[in-house]
Amino acid sequence: MNNQTQLRPNVPPWAHTPAQTDIERVNSEERDAIWDEHIRLRSQLFQEHPLDYLFLEVTRACNLSCAYCGSTCGLKRQSEELTASEFIDVLRQIAKDFSAPDIMVAVTGGEPLTKPGIFDLFRELQRLSFPYGMVSNGWLLTEEVARKVVELGMASITLSMDAPPPLNDRLRGEGTSQAVFKAVESLHNAGFQGKLEIFSTITKPAIPLLDQTRAIVSAMRVPFWRVSPVMPLGRAARRADLLPGPAEIRQIYEFVLAARADEYTPAPETCEEGYLGNRFEGNVRPYLCQCRAGVSIAGILCDGRIGACPELSDSFVQGHIREDRFSDVWRDRYQVFRDRSWMRKGQCGNCEQFRRCEGGSVHLYENTQSDPHRCLYLLAKEGGG
Repeated sequence: MNNQTQLRPNVPPWAHTPAQTDIERVNSEERDAIWDEHIRLRSQLFQEHPLDYLFLEVTRACNLSCAYCGSTCGLKRQSEELTASEFIDVLRQIAKDFSAPDIMVAVTGGEPLTKPGIFDLFRELQRLSFPYGMVSNGWLLTEEVARKVVELGMASITLSMDAPPPLNDRLRGEGTSQAVFKAVESLHNAGFQGKLEIFSTITKPAIPLLDQTRAIVSAMRVPFWRVSPVMPLGRAARRADLLPGPAEIRQIYEFVLAARADEYTPAPETCEEGYLGNRFEGNVRPYLCQCRAGVSIAGILCDGRIGACPELSDSFVQGHIREDRFSDVWRDRYQVFRDRSWMRKGQCGNCEQFRRCEGGSVHLYENTQSDPHRCLYLLAKEGGG
């Protein structure tokens, strides 16, 4: 899976702030009331933990080798990967134990369209009444494939494109920009009516080109655009030239803040990672900070391990689908996600914003003993001068 490339989680009603709430400008009493209600409802969700989102990482095989990839994706499938038939059996089991129409299934990879039997999997998702979507690099999303996903009722597609060509091609591989252009055209031609989104992992050289990238997304008639600063993981951790510093992090959020206030489409939004401070919370994304991994979001990795988001480290795996019934794992485990007191240590333990942030997203941690890889709040604050 590419660094932080994923379908947008369903945002529950409790997570929404009033439309474009400018928390920076309301008085302190109103601001505290907004946060108190958000924290109360977030705590309630942690206690009730209703499953409403499921990642299926169907393969680690990928036809690309992006410069910043944070995973072990490669040209070959891992030897222990579940077959499409095994994933179908898992879905049938989950449909028996839960209400399928209430669970959004995000099919990810690697590149899902390289998975043998992937259309059988899509067909079964449709038959079982799961709403579902896919993350793809677009390379294999031909006219024929576009017609198939429309026929099979796919509800959401996220395509990865990080910058205008030629930078996008330098980061992701020669021809990747054209592949996305063709994939979007194919989906339009096929009459795709679901949620269509471009996800951009923002590296340092892409920041001066954000306006150009937005114009390209608009010209493609893609209504949703999500941006996220590249994580210092995997290949990106070895590429200092790609990693934004505090000033660049701040620049990304200032761009999104301004772009969401104008009338141009698409209005970008940022990912759900961590607390961002009063200036950006409620404005650069349509909800306040949250991480629902293991709370209302689960995941099944390509080899059958049961976890939450595919981006999490192996230390957060909760079971294995060949040994455990998924519903039992969801009910009886995941305590590490639902009680995050372990995050309150070191720099986070002394932070005055911890009550709002609660340590940020779980994907920031290697394990419960580690410090987070980064804090976007502190980076953006430092970058503001």
